[in-house]
Amino acid sequence: MAEQNTFLYKWWALLGVSILAFTAFLDATIVNTALPFIQMALQTTILELQWIANIFPIILSMTMIAIGKLADLWGRKKVFYVGVTVFAVAALGAGLSQSVGMLVFFRGLQALGASTIFITSAALLADVFPKNERIRAISIYGGVTGFGLMIGPFLGGVLIELLSWRWVFWINLPLIALGLISCCFSLRGESHKKHNGKIDWLGLALLIFGLGSLMYGIIGEAQAHWSSDTAWIFLVAGMGSLLLLVILDEIRKNPLLDLLIFKKKILVLATLSCALAGIASSVFMFFDPLYLRILRALSAFHIGLLIAVIPAAQSCISFVFNWAVKRFGTANLLFFSVCAGFVAICLHRAIGLHTPLLFLLLPFFLLGINWGLSNSAMITAVNEVIVPRKIAEALGTIATVWNIVGALFLAISTAIFHANEGNGTFLPGFLRAVEFNMAFATIAFIAAITIRVKLKKRPT
Repeated sequence: MAEQNTFLYKWWALLGVSILAFTAFLDATIVNTALPFIQMALQTTILELQWIANIFPIILSMTMIAIGKLADLWGRKKVFYVGVTVFAVAALGAGLSQSVGMLVFFRGLQALGASTIFITSAALLADVFPKNERIRAISIYGGVTGFGLMIGPFLGGVLIELLSWRWVFWINLPLIALGLISCCFSLRGESHKKHNGKIDWLGLALLIFGLGSLMYGIIGEAQAHWSSDTAWIFLVAGMGSLLLLVILDEIRKNPLLDLLIFKKKILVLATLSCALAGIASSVFMFFDPLYLRILRALSAFHIGLLIAVIPAAQSCISFVFNWAVKRFGTANLLFFSVCAGFVAICLHRAIGLHTPLLFLLLPFFLLGINWGLSNSAMITAVNEVIVPRKIAEALGTIATVWNIVGALFLAISTAIFHANEGNGTFLPGFLRAVEFNMAFATIAFIAAITIRVKLKKRPT
């Protein structure tokens, strides 16, 4: 009877959590459509404009592990509500911004709220659904959030056309209100006991400073063609901070980073899949539209239709995920995800000036498959092998790898592109950037094969 009461309003809880997660995932793509209009309205430079986009993955990379830890210590539901509140305040402030500096600040605050929602919303599924129904819940959750990514660019264009660019931020507010109404009576308690441990504030400071400095250093050096002394200082300081954190965690009883989760081979496989998804969601979502516009001279409408194949494929995963995980097992789906990402990246090397547009649908579709499976299968894998009290921490750790790889590889790929951009032409730099990502994808693919062979007798 107690268990029945615990899961009494599970579908209302899933609806509320999914709507609130939808707003965060929507925000990851809707703002890109508004950037040209923001530049015109705020009279900003391209370099300043890049920070409006870059601040989002930087803050995600800095905070996801810490938020996972805090959620497991303080309670996922409490941290979830705090994150939603921060996200709502930031969305209001971003829409009211009168300068690029103000917008970057609120955009960073939005990323902090989104980071909290990403981690805790997925972890809350373990609290509101019994174990035998969690895969189905994850499948539905993945479909809703995937639709948020897919609809973002189109919805942004409609809002800008009918209202203004400020509504790409304000559209979140009524959605947040609906999600909170559904959650307020359905999220009751938690299905696990919270940690009794203390927060490692020194480790947390080292993590945030280290990741933030590392990200700023990489992006700064890429933009300055690796000649900025200031960026080099941040780069070295970031690496030193993270190295010190690893050393301290080795001797502490309750370390901030519990890297023991990577003793689970299926989580290593999930991390490889998410690393390739980071490349898909950052590097190719950046370069592919440029290729279609600069070399193929397509209109914004046609570019949007083609690029929408990537998040659309991700969204489609949700419709078959529940069946697929029962039929093939989580490990096989993660391995297939790595294969899809590897092939998609390699196919980009064949793209040229006269490549048939129909051919492009295949690598775009495979990137979306990798993206979608990485999200849903990673959550499933964590729920399968991690004890409930550490689920949020594990999700935060793997999601951080996703964002770090995406942001770093985009910065490095951009630097490679500029170094090989002959006489202002696009294709040479584009292909060199693809080759750099191919090298990493090849390593990830070989590693995935090795791990999958070791997991052969244990498919899930």
